[in-house]
Amino acid sequence: MAISKKPQRAVVLDEPLVFDEDPAAYGDQPATDEAADISLCPACGEPLTWHEEACHLPSAATATAPPAAMSVVRPAAAATYAYHVGLLVQPATQTQAHPIVWRGQLKERHPATGLVHRVNVYRLGDGYWDCYREEELQVA
Repeated sequence: MAISKKPQRAVVLDEPLVFDEDPAAYGDQPATDEAADISLCPACGEPLTWHEEACHLPSAATATAPPAAMSVVRPAAAATYAYHVGLLVQPATQTQAHPIVWRGQLKERHPATGLVHRVNVYRLGDGYWDCYREEELQVA
């Protein structure tokens, strides 16, 4: 049985790009601060193209009074864990205690401030793949 060969084809590669050393030749000039300030919203500081509706500047009465829930305390990450690895803890939804296998932190937004903060989470040796929050656990 004869095997037929496909005819050979020539492949033409693109020519390498050559760049000039002068960026002005391309017409790209660095943006000035004036152009950047014009495109930002004076109320929130976001680019104006991100807005679906206009922002409103806060009135003088609300601008002078600081919000009560804006104090955010950020202790060192190593000092914030309530439970150590190997400790027997019991989730609030279960009646049996399990040892802590792993502990870590999860980034999420604070409900009052909207700022990103870290939340302590723990993985237990109970066969469940997900982690428990610190508020969901109690010492057994």
